[in-house]
Amino acid sequence: MGLAMFAPWSARAAPDPQSGDQTQVAAFPREDIVVTARKRPERAAEVPLSVTRVEGTALEQRRLYRIDDLQQLAPGLNISYFNPRGNYVAIRGIGRNPASDGLEPAVGIFVDGVYLGRPGMAIYDLTDIGDVQILRGPQGTLFGKNTTAGALVITTKAPVFAPEASIEATVGSNGFVQLRAAGSAGLVDNRLAARFALYHTGQDGPVRRANGQRVNGTDRSGGRVQLLFTPSDQVRLRLAADYHNEDDSCCTLVAGSFGPPSATYLARVAAAGGTVVLGGRDYRTAADAPVFLRVRQGGLTANLTDDFGWAELTAITGYREWHYRAGFDGDLSSADVYASAAVPSDDWQFSQEIRLANRSGSRLAWTVGAFYFRQTLHSALHLAFGGRAANFLGNTASPPAALQVFNRLTSVTGSDLSTEAVATFGQIDWNLTPRLALTIGARGTFEHKWGVIDRPANAAQAAYRQALSISDGDPSGTLALAYAVTPDLHLYANYARGAKAGGINPIVASSSEDQLVQPERTDSFELGLKSALLSGRAHVNAALFYARIDNYQATINRLFRAVLTNVGEVSTRGVEIEADWRVTDHLALAANGAYTDAHYDRYPDAPCPPETLGDQSCDLSGGSLTDAPRWIFNLAARYHHRLGVLGEAAIAADYAYKSASFGNIDNSRYARLPGFGIVNAQFELALDKTGTRFLLWIKNLADVRALQSYPLGGATIYGAYFGTITQPRTIGLTISKSL
Repeated sequence: MGLAMFAPWSARAAPDPQSGDQTQVAAFPREDIVVTARKRPERAAEVPLSVTRVEGTALEQRRLYRIDDLQQLAPGLNISYFNPRGNYVAIRGIGRNPASDGLEPAVGIFVDGVYLGRPGMAIYDLTDIGDVQILRGPQGTLFGKNTTAGALVITTKAPVFAPEASIEATVGSNGFVQLRAAGSAGLVDNRLAARFALYHTGQDGPVRRANGQRVNGTDRSGGRVQLLFTPSDQVRLRLAADYHNEDDSCCTLVAGSFGPPSATYLARVAAAGGTVVLGGRDYRTAADAPVFLRVRQGGLTANLTDDFGWAELTAITGYREWHYRAGFDGDLSSADVYASAAVPSDDWQFSQEIRLANRSGSRLAWTVGAFYFRQTLHSALHLAFGGRAANFLGNTASPPAALQVFNRLTSVTGSDLSTEAVATFGQIDWNLTPRLALTIGARGTFEHKWGVIDRPANAAQAAYRQALSISDGDPSGTLALAYAVTPDLHLYANYARGAKAGGINPIVASSSEDQLVQPERTDSFELGLKSALLSGRAHVNAALFYARIDNYQATINRLFRAVLTNVGEVSTRGVEIEADWRVTDHLALAANGAYTDAHYDRYPDAPCPPETLGDQSCDLSGGSLTDAPRWIFNLAARYHHRLGVLGEAAIAADYAYKSASFGNIDNSRYARLPGFGIVNAQFELALDKTGTRFLLWIKNLADVRALQSYPLGGATIYGAYFGTITQPRTIGLTISKSL
């Protein structure tokens, strides 16, 4: 919607007439908010699409440092985190396909212009961030590939020639420790500058096992180094290298529901001599197998711009590696069923984008370019069965010989997949009159995926090897009109077509299951307004949207195998509102909210919920889409006051709410996630003389403990559902200093 709802949090305060202070914390002429949603700097109010921009300092003030924290910033944004492989980003109810090694996400994630082929590549601390832009609706023209629901654009701070540096230390409850440092300086006057950023975050896990051991803890570290080379006033070359290391005691799900009386999970655990507990408010689990999570990732980015005067050339080159190792308790009980369940993954990607854009300010603005993407992925489903696996699988104390072969069995299904995509694109923004502008854009993409699925023979399964491939060429584009009724009121209408390539199920080793996933296509329509009120002290933006998706790609769970599939036809419609009000020079309020009706238009062969007593397929046509809350809204307030020559104090609070939704693709009433709201609060004291900032913060003030997701496509085992719980209340103190 073009305005950064929480921009007042990141601006400096307005001059205090009594103190004579010239800083500006709450003053923000919103008409000056600039976004790059169309790959060129533009006033947000004039961009005919829904976009929210938030500056990095706003993230720091609100202690938002994880990817899933960003869902508080924009309407209709829903982010679920289980582990770096099992997370997803959804916008307007669309995008829930976690653990999708064979598919790209519906919401594209871009860091410094580089498209991330795996959502897990964005699971690191958001440190030294310049800004975050959240684009809603298909972005199939200018942004990379396969963005049928939206885009999350993260830009890190660039090197600067004027020396600057900061350090930060945080301690908190639940064993929370965080250290961060950043700095920049010129190395050669006006020609070469460097920047660095480092971080470490650790926290004890909230989930307790029967022996008292705490799991789901965090231990992550990383850093980024950049060089900025400006050989002339026209040429800028920005080089960056980053690395992230993670060693967590993660990730164990908790039992949210044992399902209907007809479910057999409890009986199977008992037959295998084990016990299980509901996680609930106590953060408890009976799972006893070793759990661990290791991620090693890094990348190189080169961003070159050359200003020809009449146009500017941009070339963005990116290379990334992502290596994921994890071990889980596959039965989530104390029974000796799975000694280990793991899906190791290794990912390598290379991308190149080149675009040429004419100078802004002319009546006709155009952008043309080309994009290339290459990805190689190796993954495996590694199951090590325990000594009582046959009892669990057979639901009997005396399993037959045919099942006893699973005891102590190891099964490994490996896959090697490759992706290659090429695209060309162009967009024209034409000012038909001083008030009316037309946008026309198109993109042509061709994508080819190929690979091999291989499972060696074991005592229970025959050998399986299958070579698969899928190719697709899809057009996408946009058509939009924007009209400035007055300088403070802008109306727009747009149509966008998004296309998301098909894929290959990487761990399915049976010809009876879907091994190829067909392409997904989205047609989206949006009407919106962007307005400034009260002489620019308040802003209200609103949008009505409707989108229809054919061959919607989603993830379903089959005994902890996340299987990709097409669920048929889906539609989503609703309304989004963003508002902010600078009540006084010291008090700022902000709110955003969305009502979203996302449902299956046609899904006749859906998996059945356990309460249907064994039906093989059910018709969910007309049913609600999985993990698509009808209501999402966020409220925020910040009050600051000048303390004379001492500095400044501020108090702030925010509230985030999501309504109830179905957590599993079968829409079982036993898998329904409750609605809940989370309150956070901060108190800040900034000392002018020393450049020191003290921030006392509380996350989840009311200690709300609610199931927030059933990941991995809906983690269900024989009628029982397992999910993640909100983080418990955490209180912390952050001390930072500018050097």
